[in-house]
Amino acid sequence: MVIKSSSQFRFKRRLFTTVLIIVVGIFITLTNHSSPATPVTKTKNVILMIGDGMGWEMARAGAMAKGYNYTSGKGEGLSFQTLDNYALATTYGTTIAPGNGVFSTGNSALSNSNPITGASPILPGFKFQPQFNPGDKPSGGGKNLNPNAVGNLVGYDPQRGGINPWTPGNDPEYIKYSYPDSANTATTLYTGVKSYNNAISVDIFEKPLETILKTAADHGKSTGIVTSVPVDHATPGAAAANVNRRNKYDGDYPTLDNILQQELRIYQPTVILGGGHPLTGASSQPLPTGVEPPTKFEYITKTTYAELSKNPNQNRYNYTFLERGKDAADKLGTTAAKLDPNMGDRLLGLYGARGQEGNLPVSTANGDYSNTGLSIFSLFGSQGKNPDTVRPLLAGETDKSFIAKEINENPTLNDLTKAALAVLSKDKDGFWLMVEGGDIDWAAHDDNIDNMIGTVLDFDKAVKTTIDWIKNNGGWENNLLIVTADHDHYLTLNPNFSELLKEKSAEALTAESDSMKAGHFWGSNPQIKYGWGNHGNRPVPVYYQGKGAEVLTNSVGKGFQLYGDDIPGIGGLVDQIHIYQTQRKAIGNRELGELGELGELGELGELGELGELGELGELGELGELGK
Repeated sequence: MVIKSSSQFRFKRRLFTTVLIIVVGIFITLTNHSSPATPVTKTKNVILMIGDGMGWEMARAGAMAKGYNYTSGKGEGLSFQTLDNYALATTYGTTIAPGNGVFSTGNSALSNSNPITGASPILPGFKFQPQFNPGDKPSGGGKNLNPNAVGNLVGYDPQRGGINPWTPGNDPEYIKYSYPDSANTATTLYTGVKSYNNAISVDIFEKPLETILKTAADHGKSTGIVTSVPVDHATPGAAAANVNRRNKYDGDYPTLDNILQQELRIYQPTVILGGGHPLTGASSQPLPTGVEPPTKFEYITKTTYAELSKNPNQNRYNYTFLERGKDAADKLGTTAAKLDPNMGDRLLGLYGARGQEGNLPVSTANGDYSNTGLSIFSLFGSQGKNPDTVRPLLAGETDKSFIAKEINENPTLNDLTKAALAVLSKDKDGFWLMVEGGDIDWAAHDDNIDNMIGTVLDFDKAVKTTIDWIKNNGGWENNLLIVTADHDHYLTLNPNFSELLKEKSAEALTAESDSMKAGHFWGSNPQIKYGWGNHGNRPVPVYYQGKGAEVLTNSVGKGFQLYGDDIPGIGGLVDQIHIYQTQRKAIGNRELGELGELGELGELGELGELGELGELGELGELGELGK
């Protein structure tokens, strides 16, 4: 046991106080970004649109549904395919093993003895060694023969996996190994740092990372998060929170070690629109590995919801709150037109269809929303042995009236995008916006080509709206648009898929269990249609255009720095780190942010974990200080 002198203790206490003041000051600057200290530079508006799980084959299926067929490259037929530039990005994260243990993509470098973010000790003897280690299992695999803990990068091998999605590699099983999740990949897209599966903008040591949303806010820009899934899911959550596990959705006030409370009280994006409404109910279906089953108030606690729903215009979070209800899209549009971010206005909209675990109504390939109300957001949810076929009907409701009601009471992703642009565009300093088509991923987990095509086309409508907005608001000289996926799924379209889609329908091909007759299969075995319901590690498409786009173009084949090491690039490919760097350089140099990454200032857990310090309510609750 080491005994510290009283002078050492006083020094550390003074250091802690100084660091805490800096942290509070940074968050105050963030939450008061309507009066920026640092002028905006370079690109006025930066927009990142993420099709969750929308790999190359998913985009190709969407294009085929519109009558276009191609077998390589960017393709055509969808709005995002009209953008000038195209690349493929690697998506891999880290894999970590304790001493003499097994490597796992879900491990941080901490012991996980304390669930609080950053509060556990570092694994004994841990050392990060940047060599590529793909493992031999979906979760990682491979034995660490070292008595000390080791961290590696998963990496990507174009020989085994293919240099591009239309050129198969020499190992069909390789695509399944050590696949990334949405938390890990979103963290990279927003922070430029690779981490472990489940990480929400924390590094492998669970230290918080500065997100591009915060950087934009520090530059005086308004910020926005839009999604078709719950607003505290991994992809939206990682833009505006720092927690060690993606399933820390919400907690009762005044706790902060969760996504929603950090979104609402610390990061405070100007606009938050998406799913997660508690009326949407729970699932009885199996969920993908790492995704926890939701309960009715899984994505928002009863106390948080009560505060917002009872005080839609004057609540502790200082948001104008909208929720699912009659004529939801019209009400959203009217409200968005009235709000002004220059006056400190902020908008939070919470939606979701009944029976769909917090997600917006899902459009099928023909756009009829016929699957609304069914549990289709889980592994083999509609293609398993016990698919959900019963909607949670109220007394007197029919399936037809149920669907009509849910469509009326929920905006589409396109509606949400229009509303976000209407609010954010009023900021003369510009904005950063993320729009996610999150239900593409759920359709792919379900191996449901009908829902997958429908969700890709829904996402593409939002892209078209954004492109049209750009053309009418400063053009490409003032805007940067990047459209990409966070990760891929293991889908293969057979050469006959396009013709079968024309002859039959996406619904019929979904129901067809014979992979040859269905024209597609999931996984590595062409003879087994439903052979895989999880992510894959193939590079994903990136479609982009606008001011600053050359940064990404010039990154092809280039490496990057990570955890103090130089990581080599892969010929013909970029990495998601380069997508972050492109956004970062488009926003421009900063002054305030150079005080240090949040992680360098001291992870919340190391500062004494907010709860142990007396919870921020006693210290001056960061959100309250910044209001």
